[in-house]
Amino acid sequence: MPRSKLLTLAIASTFIIASAATPSFPAGDHSEGHEDPLEAAREMHDTHEHEHDFGVMDEMTGEQRDRLSSFMTSVGIVMPPMSSHRGREIFLEKGCVVCHSINGVGGEDGPTLDAADMPSPMNAFEFAARMWRGAPAMVLMQEEELGEFISLTGEELADLIAFVHDGEEQEELSVDQIPERYMEMIYE
Repeated sequence: MPRSKLLTLAIASTFIIASAATPSFPAGDHSEGHEDPLEAAREMHDTHEHEHDFGVMDEMTGEQRDRLSSFMTSVGIVMPPMSSHRGREIFLEKGCVVCHSINGVGGEDGPTLDAADMPSPMNAFEFAARMWRGAPAMVLMQEEELGEFISLTGEELADLIAFVHDGEEQEELSVDQIPERYMEMIYE
């Protein structure tokens, strides 16, 4: 397959993966029963309205799919693995809960982050862009409330994004999970 077609497929697949809330899996990882990340993307892709399709994927051999997955990883455009469970832990430990609430648990200074109110399918890049647009105000609030700003790695951000879009994981969040150091900041 020509490199230009491979790049086009890689970019298209990445945007489909991101917009469909499907994490990509490293080559050889059979997470959630999927043979490869492209199959996971295809399955999620089929669940929403769209003007594009995966027809070209049917023309690819297994070896070509492996090459595409490796290529996507090598140029850095693959979504990191996302864990909504780790996202819940980060939401609590990093102090996001001080300003944001989920299902009534947490602070009221920032917008609520209930999964029921999130756009579906999820666009992780749009969520990150909204955070970026709000960054100046969030940094000031974090410094005022927490004494410092919250620093996140890319994987931590991916996990947070997964958490705010996962209603089932959000149901596991309760007031008694909030670290004591944040309780009086929220419920003074």
